[in-house]
Amino acid sequence: MEDGPPSTSCFRRFTDCFLGSSLTDEKVKAYLSLHPQMLDEFVLESVSAETVDRWLKRKNSSQPADESSAKDISRYQDTNMQSVVYELNSYMEQRLDTGGDNKLLLYELCNIIKTATKADGFALYFLGECNNSLCLFTPTGAKEGLPGLIPSGPITFGTTIAAHVAKTRKTLLVEDIMGDERFPHGTGQDSGIRVHSVLCLPILTAIGDLIAILELHRHLGRERKCWYFFLFIFRSQVCRGLAKQTELNDFLLDVSKTYFDNIVAIDSLLEHIMIYAKNLVNADRCALFQVDHNNKELYSDLFDIGEENEGKPVFRKTKEIRFSIEKGIAGQVARTGEVLNIPDAYADPRFNREVDLYTGYTTRNILCMPIVSRGTVIGVVQMVNKLGGSAFTKTDENNFKMFAVFCALALHCANMYHRIRHSECIYRVTMEKLSYHSICTSEEWKTLTQLSLPSAIYKEIELFHFDIAPFEELWPAIFVYMVYNSCGKTSFEQEKLCRFTMSVRKNYRRVPYHNWKHAVTVAHCMYAILQKTTGIFTELERKGLLIACLCHDLDHRGYSNSYLQKFDHPLAALYSTSTMEQHHFSQTVSILQLEGHNIFSNLTSSEYEQVLEIIRKAIIATDLALYFGNRKQLAELLATGALDLNNRAHRDRVIGLMMTACDLCSVTKLWSVTRLTANDIYAEFWAEGDEMKKIGMQPIPMMDRDKKDEVPQGQVGFYNAVAIPCYTTLSELFPPSSPLLTACSENLAQWERIVQGEDTSAWASNDKWTTESVAPVPQCHLHPARDTGLPVDSPTSCRDRRKCRGQAGKDTFRKKKQNIMLPQLVTEAYTLMTSGLPR
Repeated sequence: MEDGPPSTSCFRRFTDCFLGSSLTDEKVKAYLSLHPQMLDEFVLESVSAETVDRWLKRKNSSQPADESSAKDISRYQDTNMQSVVYELNSYMEQRLDTGGDNKLLLYELCNIIKTATKADGFALYFLGECNNSLCLFTPTGAKEGLPGLIPSGPITFGTTIAAHVAKTRKTLLVEDIMGDERFPHGTGQDSGIRVHSVLCLPILTAIGDLIAILELHRHLGRERKCWYFFLFIFRSQVCRGLAKQTELNDFLLDVSKTYFDNIVAIDSLLEHIMIYAKNLVNADRCALFQVDHNNKELYSDLFDIGEENEGKPVFRKTKEIRFSIEKGIAGQVARTGEVLNIPDAYADPRFNREVDLYTGYTTRNILCMPIVSRGTVIGVVQMVNKLGGSAFTKTDENNFKMFAVFCALALHCANMYHRIRHSECIYRVTMEKLSYHSICTSEEWKTLTQLSLPSAIYKEIELFHFDIAPFEELWPAIFVYMVYNSCGKTSFEQEKLCRFTMSVRKNYRRVPYHNWKHAVTVAHCMYAILQKTTGIFTELERKGLLIACLCHDLDHRGYSNSYLQKFDHPLAALYSTSTMEQHHFSQTVSILQLEGHNIFSNLTSSEYEQVLEIIRKAIIATDLALYFGNRKQLAELLATGALDLNNRAHRDRVIGLMMTACDLCSVTKLWSVTRLTANDIYAEFWAEGDEMKKIGMQPIPMMDRDKKDEVPQGQVGFYNAVAIPCYTTLSELFPPSSPLLTACSENLAQWERIVQGEDTSAWASNDKWTTESVAPVPQCHLHPARDTGLPVDSPTSCRDRRKCRGQAGKDTFRKKKQNIMLPQLVTEAYTLMTSGLPR
């Protein structure tokens, strides 16, 4: 043998360890891996320098990566403990992110800790098959595909220190292992070198399950504090990934239980997911957006407001916001389906800084994850600002990816449930409509074809202040005349137009204000504007606008949007914004689809789509919430001279302002008409307020009949804030419409005189039939009137009022002589009156 005989002392110590047992290659390798000093002695005493050089050359050529590995281990010998802790944390972050064999990972970590704590050696034990014994882990065997676990004995007292710690699951530091009677077998590994001190600790999962035993030993005890220092680091880092996984599993089970126990509360499910997402990656804020692929938008109505209640983040459900999928980090993730981890938001050009400018919140870093279902991005979860760190880590990304899979399942179920509930709401609304509404009879529409207007009306109808009230029986004929006079005799088939008009009348409920009379009044105002702006609007636009005005309050129930939403009315679930306006348009389309009612049947397919869009936009424009921004934009265009009626967007804004002017036209009539119309408006409002009081809720002042004395001041405020600016802008657009502004100013002056006490009789001495509420519904005993809420002798209570006036049972109604005063009417309150803002 070229290396010569081995040293007797070294050889004897080596062989003594295996006396009485069969010697195998595996046992030799295991022994040398645990006692590297023995190999050092053997090589120094028995191996020539030439052989060592040859080994080094072979080592360097076959395993070039080992050099960097040695450097990686050696850097943990730094005496600066803070630096070592930082390095150890980084190492664990990297290894946990890349995955791999957990046993090898633990072994590598133990090797690092051995180096950092300057221990002379270590041993890592795992549990046997039945969890009642220990097995020594040997990395060499695992790499070569051989068994990596060598049985080391049962878990019991009175044997080795590792078995003792496995039994107690408590960390143990022994200064003199050979002198401790509890461990007659010591470490169980006889290297021939006296082991003096041993630190043995259990490696436990987050729930306390034992997975391994680490045994560190030294020949001489030293720097005891260092052992405990790294003990803490090791246990916290090793269990980190396992704890997160356990926490995630528990959360998924919890969310599953929440979903199936309370499937109707989808918002609570999303809130639950968002709360955990924040905790999972330790983020300051969280947002969850769903994707509308049809409109290429992201939308959300649940927001993290940065507050906590009993230690839990508070999420607030607000008005739904939407933004283009082309904008911001969330939009990028929604488009590409890729995870984005932005360490510095302001340094990334994709970040939309407008959000921070609007909210006052500073975004430092972002982790944005797509939620994918069936290969399509259905949502985006966005974490903002890592707490306790400079940015989100790779571990955060990996944990978040697993979490996003469950988010996809939850959102998919949520969307399915939403579609089912949406269909159910449509069904309920449809059944409600069918139970109430019906189309006109042949007698009704044939009678309309034979009606003619008195000659005096033809001149008056061209004036803005024309009052239709005295001609109730002629209201359908007045509308038909206005359509033909504005659009031409051949614009509509007479039979279809008469059918449509009479069915529209039947679809207006007999509520005090939003009724058939109001519809014809609004249509007349639009007619008067169109007559004085000839040549500006196309035939399709004139047709669409007149029909939109007649139908703009179809099937109004006499309740505001906020009332419907507050009490979970099916309409509020069906239309989240501009609730009643969208319903009015839907009703219009429904009537057009009835047999014999499609007044646009002579149009081409393209023209039909255009006129429906004109009607839709016009009806939605009667939502006063949209008026303020629209008027402001128009005023700026007029001031700069940039208004272009050939521009579709500008034209839509002009039409929107016209619809608002027509909807509010009661303020431009003669004072006697304006005053009576105000009575009708508040018959509805106070009825709604009375209903709220019945269930213990306090209505807003406008709907509280007990606060009627504050009316005139509120009217002055409304005229100045809403009506006057509206008609001022309209008169600038179309100077011939200036009589509307003049009449509105005169009525404002009348309200101001009442406020100043100069003419109290103009308002305070009115008598008015009132009811406590719109429902229950009083009925005429001769001609049943559905949903009136008014006395039978009022102009809008019964179509045949001449037959039933005064003949209804007087005990059904109560006549109250009282001062009907409008409560304080601010701009927001009037918005609620005319359209109802979504709350």
